[in-house]
Amino acid sequence: MKKRKTSMRLICVGDSPKNMDGRPCSTLSEAVSEGGIFLRISGREGVLSALRNDQSDVAVIQQTNPDPLLIRTIRNNRFSLPILVIARNLTAHNVAEALAAGADDCVPITVGPVELLARLKAIVRRVMDHGVTSQIITVGRLTVKEDTREVLVDDDLLPLTQGEYDIMSLMVRRRGSLLNKAAILSTLYAGREKPISKTIDVMVCRIRQKLRARGIQKPFITSWGMGYRLNEEAFLPLGARAEDECNPVQQAIREASMPVSAGLGVTAMAGEAESRRTVEKAARQPVHQD
Repeated sequence: MKKRKTSMRLICVGDSPKNMDGRPCSTLSEAVSEGGIFLRISGREGVLSALRNDQSDVAVIQQTNPDPLLIRTIRNNRFSLPILVIARNLTAHNVAEALAAGADDCVPITVGPVELLARLKAIVRRVMDHGVTSQIITVGRLTVKEDTREVLVDDDLLPLTQGEYDIMSLMVRRRGSLLNKAAILSTLYAGREKPISKTIDVMVCRIRQKLRARGIQKPFITSWGMGYRLNEEAFLPLGARAEDECNPVQQAIREASMPVSAGLGVTAMAGEAESRRTVEKAARQPVHQD
């Protein structure tokens, strides 16, 4: 009786093209053959590009020692596919680190092909049972669709380059946090040669221009020498912004939060006006001579 083949797509990632003789370990090869799995091989440096270009069901990271940094890089770039680690050297400590970084399972290289295939199927089954849905993030007038890598303003597509989308998506996902250029470069170019930091400034400037053309002013808050932060208020619907400006409670809050120096300035001007009125009043009074 012919065995039913699966449609699982698997990407095997190693430290380098020469890692473990430049091919999947024998156990993984047997599991792939037995399970009818489509296998793609990638080196560490090209993993993000490979994941973007191939809809894999599972990523198998094949290393001598589990590398939390590689796992974290995949997760930071919003790849939600399951990750299984096969390693020569497994300890309770490095397994815990790998799982904390985002791995779903860790097995030694001595694992048998039957068990490995069962683990791969179990991981995919858990994902399907939980119903993986498209990642859509909405901030006021702004919508980021991570599955299609699209950014929309008022439901209209905002034309962005790949790098511009990566920056926009990162800032939306980490809204409320200040992102310095080093962190942006490390996240977007992990495992690849990083461009000069000025590149980030240029791309942010282009995104600003495109958003301003859609009526969104000051989309980012710049802290000079530190980094950028998404200005969520800039993306509020126009009606909501007008209501907020006319809201007496919000106005009182803004006035209460005025800097002390500004308050002193207002007090000083009021004092000067009172002094002028006193002088003018004295000048109008008749002068009595003895």
